[in-house]
Amino acid sequence: MTEIAIDELLAEMPIEPGAHLDLKRVEHYVSQDLDAIEPVVVFRTEEGLLLADGYHRLAAARRRSATSISADIRAGSRSDALRYAAGVAAAQRGISTEEAIDHIRRRAGVDREDPR
Repeated sequence: MTEIAIDELLAEMPIEPGAHLDLKRVEHYVSQDLDAIEPVVVFRTEEGLLLADGYHRLAAARRRSATSISADIRAGSRSDALRYAAGVAAAQRGISTEEAIDHIRRRAGVDREDPR
């Protein structure tokens, strides 16, 4: 894993942060030992480092005034990051990746396009 500067992350959520973040979950991460927290997943895209998984961990790091965070950095595109994020969300909710992508796009007001 690699430590990356939080300021380097492109962490725009496809939907409003208040609708996405569970404050209890953020507080859970704030209370944890930083070394025990799973790294966030970041995709190195043409646009920069795009956060694909770990918004709660990132919010907790920011609450702690951290300037860096442990990350698993992968090569890919914005579409690759979206598909990865949708796969994580789908597994957590027991739905298909396509259903998760459709939900994300509807919430973001984006027309459906094939992210593959």
